Amino acid sequence: TEVYSNTGGQSSKATPLGSVAKFAQKGKRTQKKDLGGLLMTYKGVYVASCAMGANYAQCVKALQEAEAHDGPSVVICYAPCIEHRTKTGLSNMGNDMKAA
Repeated sequence: TEVYSNTGGQSSKATPLGSVAKFAQKGKRTQKKDLGGLLMTYKGVYVASCAMGANYAQCVKALQEAEAHDGPSVVICYAPCIEHRTKTGLSNMGNDMKAA
């Protein structure tokens, strides 16, 4: 959802510009932070992103590489939930992840 879901929907630095959240009804007015891009500017940091429903093998590979990396590792995983309100529904979420 790219919001703080555990608090009921506050916008965060990961929330895209213009997104409406439960506690940001007028839409977010600042750009989303690119966490992966920001972390890649640091030397020696392993950064990967994945969506298990899109490509399970790629997700496992990213996690294995992160664990094996000698230094800090960050894996940003897309994990859908009902709050995404996808057009196809949760049963077709894998297809949505592949299209993303």
